[in-house]
Amino acid sequence: MNQLLQALNQKLATLSHGQEGIVKINAAVSDKLVAFKSKPPSIQREILTVCSDPYTLAQQLTHVELERLSHIGPEEFVQAFVHKDSLDSTKSCFNEQKKTSNLEAYVKWFNRLCYLVATEICMPAKKKQRAQVIEFFIDVARECFNIGNFNSLMAIISGMNMSPVSRLKKTWSKVKTAKFFILEHQMDPTGNFYNYRTALRGAAHRSLTAHSNREKVGLSSSCGLNWTTTPVRS
Repeated sequence: MNQLLQALNQKLATLSHGQEGIVKINAAVSDKLVAFKSKPPSIQREILTVCSDPYTLAQQLTHVELERLSHIGPEEFVQAFVHKDSLDSTKSCFNEQKKTSNLEAYVKWFNRLCYLVATEICMPAKKKQRAQVIEFFIDVARECFNIGNFNSLMAIISGMNMSPVSRLKKTWSKVKTAKFFILEHQMDPTGNFYNYRTALRGAAHRSLTAHSNREKVGLSSSCGLNWTTTPVRS
């Protein structure tokens, strides 16, 4: 009984820490938005100048995913999808931030990554540069798939499927899209995400025999994201 109480107290402390972290992050973002409006930066740094290695970016995205995932408890899923009013299926507990704040923050992270991808692709003025950014994110998505980070993979694909990006026909004509179509096929919702579930089982199996540092990140990611039946989407 004492061990059970200790485990429960530790879990509650972790969830509380996650909520405090969310409050601090939101406050920091608000401060940066105020500073940006009052004094916009003179130079906008593009993603390729910050990190030009797809594997490194995929690895860092995986660490972010796992850190945010660690604060989510199973009770948040229950509160998010169980309806208050059994007669009104449109009212969900998801709007109660105090009960689902960590889960909601995780969904917001997914959306932020989607918009980051779309923004980075649309920023360059020339088609050739935009095509290079698209191919870079395709490589990042492939690395995410290889190491088992399916949530970031879905976010990147969703970002590239946004209207401002998908309508860049001349830009896409300069992109080698074979790898993108393969990754997109893995996230096909047909058959209740049958392809995704198959890939997830394969990632879990590969993680059992992981030895290298490259594979160990995938081990953590596969285990961490294995709790959900589909990637988190807004």
